[in-house]
Amino acid sequence: MDPKLRRVYSRCVVEVSRGLLPDLVNGYYDYLIIDLASITYGVNDPRSFLVNMRLAIDYGYLEPRVLFVLDYSKPEHRGVAGSRIKWLRDLGLEYVLAENEPAEVRAARLCLERPRCIVLSRDYDPLTIINEMLQPIKVSERAWVLRKIAINRDCLAKHGIP
Repeated sequence: MDPKLRRVYSRCVVEVSRGLLPDLVNGYYDYLIIDLASITYGVNDPRSFLVNMRLAIDYGYLEPRVLFVLDYSKPEHRGVAGSRIKWLRDLGLEYVLAENEPAEVRAARLCLERPRCIVLSRDYDPLTIINEMLQPIKVSERAWVLRKIAINRDCLAKHGIP
């Protein structure tokens, strides 16, 4: 997202709620689609993060079906994605490669195809496609504090964005 558009989106975002991941998704969503690169950018050990995701799923702390989306459109993305794909396969976690568009946009498009679905990403780009998403406030390998945000389309229109 270009910086000007990002500024407009940041002004038009409304925080709906905040809390821990299970509190925001369990009972509300059937699917959680995660922009993996965006989320693990703030994590010291991405593999440990994925292990803890697997444990959360296995022990019922995370009820929605989780799908990770990996950037795969550029050579530099493929290099990083290779190790992530191996980790995801080893842990039995579902993933999709975003080959022709950014992962956060692919995640939003996938969410449109599923009932009761939400995207988790640091970027505002999913809000160009869907109306609400989750954004991390603090991410560690063991706990996430997130905010659920929605986009005010009237605000965007006032700034000339359809």
